[in-house]
Amino acid sequence: MKDLGAQEAIYVAGDMAKAEDCERTIKTAEEKFGGLDYLVLNHMGSSFKREGLSLWDGDMAFLEDFTNINYLSYVRLASLALPMLEQSNGSVVVVSSLLGKITGTFVAGYCGAKFALDGFFGSLRQELQLKKADVSITLVVLGLINTEQAMNAAKVMGAEDLARTIALSAEDAAVAIIRSGAVRQRELYYPWIMVWPMAKLRPVFPQVLDWMEVQKSA
Repeated sequence: MKDLGAQEAIYVAGDMAKAEDCERTIKTAEEKFGGLDYLVLNHMGSSFKREGLSLWDGDMAFLEDFTNINYLSYVRLASLALPMLEQSNGSVVVVSSLLGKITGTFVAGYCGAKFALDGFFGSLRQELQLKKADVSITLVVLGLINTEQAMNAAKVMGAEDLARTIALSAEDAAVAIIRSGAVRQRELYYPWIMVWPMAKLRPVFPQVLDWMEVQKSA
């Protein structure tokens, strides 16, 4: 981080599945910085080791763990940080996915968590306005980004070569995410041409997207 111009970089090792680690993360920011201006929520994971993608199989233990890490921890971190963000008129950036706007096969749990982020933080935005709290919330809707996790998923689906061809760099995505929070943008669709048309198609022609997804996965 110092190579990028930061005067100081502080990290906290923790497990976002654990409430105490979420609390320690925000507490460390308060102690080290005396407050908080920006909160970027961008983590994903699971305590379960599952090989590849699969149809929904009713595994509630996996779903509860996945939802805890990929949805509830976002809510927990934001809730803990809000008092400081209200004091600084700060910003929350919630990194989501196109699969939080449209659905897909083999990713029911992932879609559920990402849709939940949109619903919760959309409502929170309205409540902050009601309170006249000057805290912005930016929802980032990402398409295919060249990360190890995304490329592994593409490999499982037999589409690794295509994915590497069309995926955008993680570095460029990070810059766009930071910029969106700095200008207090309501939603960022990145890359726009990949995700915005698909997201806006679903409310109008949901059956078309269903057909496209089934044909792709068959």
